Order: sequence, then structure tokens, then C-alpha cells
Amino acid sequence: MTNLLTSGHRRYNPLLDEWIIVSPHRIQRPWEGQIESDDRKLTEVTDVSVKCTKNPLSPESVRASGLITPNYQSVYTFHNDFPALVNVNGDCESVSLTSFRSVEENPLFACAPAQGDCLVTCFHPDSNKTLALMEQREILPVINEWCRITEKYFKMKNFQWLQIFENRGAAVGSSNTHPHGQIWACGFMPSLVLRLDKNQQNYALQHNGIPLLLDYAMQEKMNMINCASDSRVIICSTHWLVIVPWWACWPFETMILPHKRHILWLHELTEDEKYDLASVMQNLLVRYDNLFNTPFPYSMGWYQAPMCSSDEESLEDLKSKYKHWQLHAMYLPPLLRSSTVKKFMSGFELLAETQRDLLPETAADMLRETSTIHYTKRTL
Repeated sequence: MTNLLTSGHRRYNPLLDEWIIVSPHRIQRPWEGQIESDDRKLTEVTDVSVKCTKNPLSPESVRASGLITPNYQSVYTFHNDFPALVNVNGDCESVSLTSFRSVEENPLFACAPAQGDCLVTCFHPDSNKTLALMEQREILPVINEWCRITEKYFKMKNFQWLQIFENRGAAVGSSNTHPHGQIWACGFMPSLVLRLDKNQQNYALQHNGIPLLLDYAMQEKMNMINCASDSRVIICSTHWLVIVPWWACWPFETMILPHKRHILWLHELTEDEKYDLASVMQNLLVRYDNLFNTPFPYSMGWYQAPMCSSDEESLEDLKSKYKHWQLHAMYLPPLLRSSTVKKFMSGFELLAETQRDLLPETAADMLRETSTIHYTKRTL
């Protein structure tokens, strides 16, 4: 048990049949995000100049680990100085299992290794230039970096899941305002991913092998073409749809997904698809900021098919095993009615089932009607 008190690991919840990651070693990591003051009012540093002078993600700055961030000019990726997952020289199978207990041994106190890599990707050297303020040509290198890292870990064959994500804004717990995201390469399949895998597989089995999200994109697109008043499509580009899902939980939740072909992983994207995606991302993020004339907070992430778990799996085996998957991104913003009013997942929603007030169709209409010229760039 001693190792479990100081090292990262996963613990099993038999009530929900899911796992949680426990990272006691991260409790002392630096924090520059939103905090609770003594009077319980939410506060955050708002002086951008103060943040930037101390910003460890800006070029040539000194991070808390003592390492110096290089003078990067575009996108820069490095290993997280305070990783939640346990890295063992990239070999997820070399960790001793003596401290762990399987579900079969004791389902009440089961625990497992939390192995993997944690990376940080800086999107731009300018601390004030968010993705919403970048040009299409500046967003494209970010997408290329996501594709590069996907292919890198895909080839390593000892990581089962790659989670690319971004937390933007103090409202969703971001500890640094610099435009950046994270990438966690996991030596295990996370609990939510297992459910996504099972449900997509079941749908494909019941619908002649058609992937759930490819079928969903085609039906939403057809609904839009028919000029339905309840269309949930915000953007329809050459290769991508942006949709407020029928089942959206967050007020202005959106999904970006391909509508022309079946794609499993980011590194399978063509140059045209990546270029188009950069335009779509810029379009969506400008709409988000313009909705309430504020830097719109959100958590977002990419879902792509799982990866190899051993050297014995070939590419064809993997494609066959996960052919029910479809690449897509999710944006989960908390704001509800204004820049200061956000939705909280609490009470019944934490304990029983998610509930929402704003119709997904209304949210889609509001985003469609929002300008694509950023509010900070408009002329009077």
C-alpha cells in the first residue's frame, strides 16, 4: 500500500464498474488558475501582463521544474513536468504489478497501474493569441502536431489510448492562460472510452456495419439539406460538420465530425481535410467568443479509435477491430446565459442523470446567427 500513497495508480469503483486515476504526486504542482478565496468568491488573476511575465509556457521562460522553455516560433510540445500518469521509459509493460490487485482478486479494493505519457502542446508563442484569434495558417500547425503525435504513439504499440484535449479558461480549471493543450497517451483503456467502444460496436452490429457517427452525420446533414427548422448543424464545410448533438449535455456543446468518409485516426487525414478542419475550428471558436463577447471557456478533446496493445496486432487487425469508430472532436463549454452565468453539474445531475434547459436546437440556432468576425476585430 505504501507505493499507492505516493505514486499514480487507478482504483476500481464496483458500483459504477469504472476506474478513476489517482495521482497523489501532483498535489503540489503550481497553480495559476481560478481559486476559491476565503470569502468563497471565485477569483482569478486578470492582469494579462502579470501572467505573461511569469508564464512558464511562454518562450525562454523558466518552468517550475527548473527547465527552460525554448524560444519556439510556432507549435511546441514537451513532456508535462507534473504528469498524472506514470511514465516508465515509454514501456507500459515494465511496471511491477506487486502493489496492484485485480477486480477478480478483490473487486472492493481493486487497483491497477496508471501508466502512460503526459504531454503539453503550446499552440502559439504569443500568450494572448488563442485559437479563436489565430489565422487558419496558424491553426494548421496545431492540427499537424496532433497528427504527428498520433502517428508517433500509434507506432509504439504499447499505448492503447491517446487523449488529445484542451481546457480553455479558468471556468473549466485551466491553470495557465497561454494557448495550450495536453495529450495523454495511456497504457490502458479509460472507463468512458470502454463505454464508447461498446456502444459504437453494438450500433454497427445492429445496422449492417455502419459506424454510429458516420450514420449520424449523414442523417443530420440530410435534415439540414431539407431545411428543417430543427436543424442542429452549425457549419457544413467540404469535409466537416459542426453539430450541437441531439443528446448534448452542456448548453452550447458541439461536435466536429467528418461527413464524407470513414476515418479512424487523425494521422489518416488528407492535406485538404486538415486545411478544411483549420478553417472550421476557427469559424466555430470565433462564434463561441462572439456569443457573449468574451473569451469562451471550454473543454475539448479528440476521440479517435484505440491503438495497438501489443506487437502482435497488425494495422489490418486494428482497423478491423475498431472499424465501428469514427474520428470526431467534442467541445464542452459551461457558459449558459452570459459571460458570467455558467451551468453547474451538481445535485441530481451528479447523482442520477444529466438535465438541461436550453434546447440543443435553440443553441444551434444561436451559434448559426452569431458573427464569424471576432468581436475584438470589428470596426465601429
